[in-house]
Amino acid sequence: MAAGDMKFSEMTSEQLQMEMDKLQSDGQRAHDEGRWSEYNVLMTKWYLAKSYLNRGTIKLEIGRMYDLAEEYDRLTVTKLVGVMAWGIRESTAAEDAVPIAMLVLR
Repeated sequence: MAAGDMKFSEMTSEQLQMEMDKLQSDGQRAHDEGRWSEYNVLMTKWYLAKSYLNRGTIKLEIGRMYDLAEEYDRLTVTKLVGVMAWGIRESTAAEDAVPIAMLVLR
């Protein structure tokens, strides 16, 4: 089975890195061509793949506020489910889930 047909959770570290490289390249092309919706989807997939790659090394705290990579917003983490962080967005006070690799501690 090709890496492109597999779930991120089934991929090896090497396969995840190759997928991230492809997503970054495709995302750069979409960005350069002004295809913003496609860029956002590709970068979200990139952060999801990175979350799986680094899931054992990312340490997050419930109740802590984190900046969101690629966004001018912050998230206060309320729970962690797999590689997703659930929390409250500062800008909207709405509950949302993001890949854990998108969270950046100031």
